[in-house]
Order: sequence, then C-alpha cells, then structure tokens
Amino acid sequence: MKPTVIDDFLPAGDYARLRDYVLSQPMAYGSKSNNQTDPHGHWSWKPVHDQRQNLADLTATLPPLPREMWHKVNQKIWELNSAAIVRCYANGYTYGTDGYFHTDSQRADEHTIIIYICKDWLGDWAGETVFWDGHDEYTSVLPRANRAVIAPSNMSHCARAVSRKCNVLRTTFMYKTRPKRSADFERLSAFLVEHGGLKQEHTAGTLHDHLVRVFQLLEDKFKDMKAKELCFAGGLHSIYGTNVYQRQLLKPDAIGRSVVSSYFGQSAEALAFMFSLLDRPATLEKPDLHDSRLKLRYDHMVEVSPQMLRQLQLIECANLADQNSLAKWPNLAKIWSEAK
Repeated sequence: MKPTVIDDFLPAGDYARLRDYVLSQPMAYGSKSNNQTDPHGHWSWKPVHDQRQNLADLTATLPPLPREMWHKVNQKIWELNSAAIVRCYANGYTYGTDGYFHTDSQRADEHTIIIYICKDWLGDWAGETVFWDGHDEYTSVLPRANRAVIAPSNMSHCARAVSRKCNVLRTTFMYKTRPKRSADFERLSAFLVEHGGLKQEHTAGTLHDHLVRVFQLLEDKFKDMKAKELCFAGGLHSIYGTNVYQRQLLKPDAIGRSVVSSYFGQSAEALAFMFSLLDRPATLEKPDLHDSRLKLRYDHMVEVSPQMLRQLQLIECANLADQNSLAKWPNLAKIWSEAK
C-alpha cells in the first residue's frame, strides 16, 4: 500500500489563492501528531471542529475558500466524489520541530489529502512526509508547491523535521474524508450537529459520534428489515439524558419532543424518550418477554408492550456494544447475538 502523489493538483490560480489564504492564518503551538510519543508538538491552524474520531460531515462549516477548494478537489478525485469532510486543518514545522509516526484514523474507508503550501522548496530543506507500511517499507514525499498526497487515513505516516538550512515554515493543509453513508445516517448526524452533539464529550469521542455509531450498529444488523424507527431511536437514545449520562441535547418537554418527532417520527421519539426514563441497563436485563414491566429511574414501574421491550433491549445492546461493555450483561448479549 503506497500513497498517491499528484503534482499540479489545483489550477495555478486556485492554488495561489489557497496558499496565500493558509499562510495568512494565525497558527497556535502545541498540537501533537501522536499524543503518546510526541513530547513537544508543532504549529497548527484548525478552522473547524477537530477531534480525531469525528464522524460528522463538516463540509458546510468550512470557511468559504477551503470549502470552495474542497468542491474542486472532490470533483478531481473520482474515488472521493461522495466524500464528507471530517477534519480540516493546517500544520506548520520549523527547524527543531519534529513529527512522529501516527495514523489519522483507524477506520479503513477514510482518506487523508495533504496539500503542500509553499512557493518553492529545496531538496536540502528536508521536511519529507514519510509513509510506513508497518514493516520494512517507507515511502518519502518531498514538499513541493501544488503537490498533493492522498493516502488511507489508517496508514502510518509522519512529517520529518526540516533541516537547519530551511528558513521558511513547512506548511501543509489537510482534508480528512470519509465516504457518505446512508441518507438516514447523514440526516441523524446533521440533526445532532445542529443541536450541539459535537460539543458534548462521551466515551471515545463526542456524544455525536457515540450516537451515530449506535445508529450504524443497528442499521447494519437490521439492514434487511423495516427497522428505521429502531435505528433512529438508537441514534437518539441519550439526547434527553439517561440515568448514566445525564447531560441533554434537548429538554424532554413538549417543545423538545415535538422537534424530535418532526424529524424522526413519533415512534422513534417515543422509544428514545422511554429509554431516557429507565433504570437501565439492569431493568432491561430480563429473559422473560411476558414480563414487560420496567423500572424507571425514580423507582416507579411502567408497563410497555412486548414489542417495545424488545426494541428497548436492542437499543441497549447497541449502546453497550459501542462501549465494549455488552459482555457484562449476559441476557442482553444473547439477545444481540441472536437478533436478525
């Protein structure tokens, strides 16, 4: 596996506009290429939400010029023609600043596009981007004006230090992309972004990322069934907070509930609302579908239909599976393994 190098990547005038724009942005020091091995960091400019595991499509939030350039890049690279931007930023290195091997994502379907930002570059300035296959093979790419490198985001790489002779800032501009997913996934994601899901932290990222991953687990498992309301409910299961995760994206009052219902339907909203009330996972860890009484967070009991009980259990299964804790609940784990 090797990266793809494309020279004369953008039309000359567009590249000059992007170059001048990026070089005019204020950079801050301290970003680390690898949080485990980078003791110092480098310079960076981050125009949009920046979280390594982000799954939201940030294309619409890009500043005007990077968004305009992205549309041109997206048309040029046919494999990425339906791609979404999940990260976008610029990095800067000066003499004495090092980069260290890292991956941009662990998801195999994502790509990183690196555009070198400079007017010229001398070979003795060093500053190569090095890609490593994890064994014995390295591929080095020297910076060059209007050169781009495209690689899978899970490919290990690093920016090598510039030499003492280099008297300019080694600057790169990155688009990190993922393929567009189902229309329902993108709709849910956009709703969660609009209501602050990227601003709330959760296990392994943001609340947005947790919720869309739960949605994806359900959609993948039940892709041959008419289970849209179940999938949406899974993707909304903690927007009102739960007994464990008590922060809310929307209040479960008449206004908040009507907003959710208008986007995703009353059935999905009702499931998400009921999930928020439960003393879970304990009350859902029950093998008897004929006993559909569930304990609420406040010690009361509620009767639900056997169908709703099973839907709530499946939502809990996906929620726990995303957090690697489903095995702690053997009956739920059995329900998930046998569900079709």
